[in-house]
Amino acid sequence: MDNHPVRPFFIRNLRAGELLERFLVSAVAALLAVRFFLGLTGFPRLGGGGLHIAHMLWGGGLMVAALLVLLGYLGQRVRRTAAVVGGIGFGLFIDELGKFITSDNNYFFRPAIALIYVIFVLLFLWWRSLERHRTWSEETYLANALMLLQDTALHDLDPSEKYRLLQWLRHSGRLGTALLGDVAPAVAERPADLPDVGPIGARLRWTRKWIDRVLRARWTGRVAIAVLLLRSLGAVVGSLAFVLGQGTGEPGEAVDLPLLLAATIAGGLTLVGLVYLLLRSRIRALRWFKRSILAS
Repeated sequence: MDNHPVRPFFIRNLRAGELLERFLVSAVAALLAVRFFLGLTGFPRLGGGGLHIAHMLWGGGLMVAALLVLLGYLGQRVRRTAAVVGGIGFGLFIDELGKFITSDNNYFFRPAIALIYVIFVLLFLWWRSLERHRTWSEETYLANALMLLQDTALHDLDPSEKYRLLQWLRHSGRLGTALLGDVAPAVAERPADLPDVGPIGARLRWTRKWIDRVLRARWTGRVAIAVLLLRSLGAVVGSLAFVLGQGTGEPGEAVDLPLLLAATIAGGLTLVGLVYLLLRSRIRALRWFKRSILAS
């Protein structure tokens, strides 16, 4: 009787970082957009005759739509679209958390904002924990190489995807060779695809290159660090003002604790990045600055 090796049930998608980032950004953007819109329009009620169609339902519908698209179609483009649609749906859904943790369905329940912030922070930490892992099994590399080959058959293979595919095929080892043979040389000889992007795509590409030049300029980094430091100083001043001013506010005056907490955390992360910058560890400093921006 042959002893077959136990295969892992969960295989990591090595391009999941991009998808999770799209999901989180879309969710936060949707939440902020709906709060801004409702505040601007005076919190209108959609429906009549005692009915109120909460935007939580729209969010749930978008999440179901994203799931159905993932189940029904193939390709990385579909996964990217589903990540954005699902993120928007999650943002609309979680925005109404206050209604479902209070007995009076209070949308304006202030601790709900803090809970929403914690949920996003936990999602972000989970995403970062996945990103930190660098060594994978041959099965993982092979499965991801097969997915990328699938995308190549469906769409194209741009230079970055070609480089990634070659790396994954080489890391798939004997398992990849047993299934696909020595396919890496054939992939290496295949010219990368440079699709015709059209006038709009060409304009977007020019804009992206211009933004890259601006971001690579030396003065841009200095301005960004100055802005981050000013924000950190504002967080420190706000925290001190809150601590020293407790009990002196007007009756009924509310302090936005979630925003104050977020600003304080972001300010602390910025200061850590500044320390690394002073120690001339530029890469670590940039990582902490990125964490500060995401925390805010």
